[in-house]
Amino acid sequence: NRVANARRMITVGRLHPQKGYDLLLSALVSVFERYPDWYIDIYADGDEAYGLLLKKQVSDLNLQSNVFFKEFCTDIQKEYLNSSFYVMSSRYEGFPMTLLEAMACGLPVVSFDYKCGPKDIIKDGENGLLVRNGDIQALADAMMKVMVDQEYRKRLSKNALNVVSTYSEETVMNKWISMFTSLTER
Repeated sequence: NRVANARRMITVGRLHPQKGYDLLLSALVSVFERYPDWYIDIYADGDEAYGLLLKKQVSDLNLQSNVFFKEFCTDIQKEYLNSSFYVMSSRYEGFPMTLLEAMACGLPVVSFDYKCGPKDIIKDGENGLLVRNGDIQALADAMMKVMVDQEYRKRLSKNALNVVSTYSEETVMNKWISMFTSLTER
């Protein structure tokens, strides 16, 4: 069971410029000005030098009371379940597994609409929100839209769970078998 009314956002990934955490931090300035009782946990490891730059940005933007960097943990599902929604600020991705994991836990997602990825999974306004890639203000506005309306958040959350059936092992394997069968029949 998920804590739908938690005032916590979450994001998970590597400490790398690709993940756009610098853009996310810039967006969070206006978010936390309006909603100072919310916070975000960023579960990330990787490039320590980049992590130090991000922590300096947090300090420079005066976000220390609302932004927390966490080490990866063995039970990330528990962390998803104790959050209200997932934020993906990546500049680009391959196939975003953390996005699927979060949605499988019933988390709506607010994400940049970067090339190749989220629009194949997120139905804008239905199970999450997509904003123009790199648009910091649009990302902030989308986060606040999800934050302010608990009923909307619950609806997005309920629909986010549907991603499980689309990307389940059984569904994906059946698609592969169907494709291979049609190829061998030719």
